[in-house]
Amino acid sequence: MRLYLKGERAQAASIPLKVIESMGQISPPEIVVISVKSYDLEEAAKSLREQLGIHQPVIVALQNGVENQRILPRYFNRVIYGVVCFNAWRDGPGEVGHDTKGLIVLGTPANDLKNEMHQVAEIFRFGLNCNITDRLQDATHCKLVINQANALLTLVGFQRQPVDSMPLLAHMTMGLMYEGVLLLKAAGFKEHPLGSIPSWRFIETGAKLPTFLIGALYGFSTRKLGLNSMSQDVFRGKAATELEYLNGYMLRLAQKTGVPMPINETVYSFAKERFGSNFEPVSVKELWKIAQKKGDKRDL
Repeated sequence: MRLYLKGERAQAASIPLKVIESMGQISPPEIVVISVKSYDLEEAAKSLREQLGIHQPVIVALQNGVENQRILPRYFNRVIYGVVCFNAWRDGPGEVGHDTKGLIVLGTPANDLKNEMHQVAEIFRFGLNCNITDRLQDATHCKLVINQANALLTLVGFQRQPVDSMPLLAHMTMGLMYEGVLLLKAAGFKEHPLGSIPSWRFIETGAKLPTFLIGALYGFSTRKLGLNSMSQDVFRGKAATELEYLNGYMLRLAQKTGVPMPINETVYSFAKERFGSNFEPVSVKELWKIAQKKGDKRDL
């Protein structure tokens, strides 16, 4: 594996890895970290359970969203969930770039497995910032507010081609995340700090600023971003994405609480229809026009 810090690809470090075909090739592990996407999690968990037999290691689940909390307890009796706030990307097989700053927050729904969480955190801290929380659901849902933007940025081809209006993209991104904040407040979730992830106050302020001001701020911050994970999937032609587990989940929660999400609904509809092997990015202006028709009345 070749691993490099953003901007230093030429100095990528080569890291030897031991790759196995089955768990039977090694001694029974004490800890297993599962980092596949949610759409591959059921299959991975089932395969791993079969290979482990009666052995029950500690499972550390690193997925966006909450689907892993439904799937993994069916296969394992000790599961720790991680909220990953870390920007990394794959340039090719075995070549990965990453930013310097990042955070993993560990927790369990019942706030149990304290000793196991501290053990995992100590291991992670050899190379990552890692905290433990007793508010897993707040942390997981706060990350979902940010994850909603992955579909929007993918739809418009951000970081892959010129965008027809960066100020408008900034406005839509802030508005989409603000919808998520309003939804979580209505659903009873509380804000949870997640390292450098934007705060709810920052999102709320940005959503209410004139478009040209958001564009100036957003244009500065986007230079720091790599290609998000959904974009990496879509632009490689993968049929499966995290759309249902991120935007879809938030829209289903919105239906239960009665909170309108016109921007998210627009992004979700377009993405569900267009993501696939023949995907072509769409116009920001087109998305915005439809979102306005769905009920978004904020001034530009």
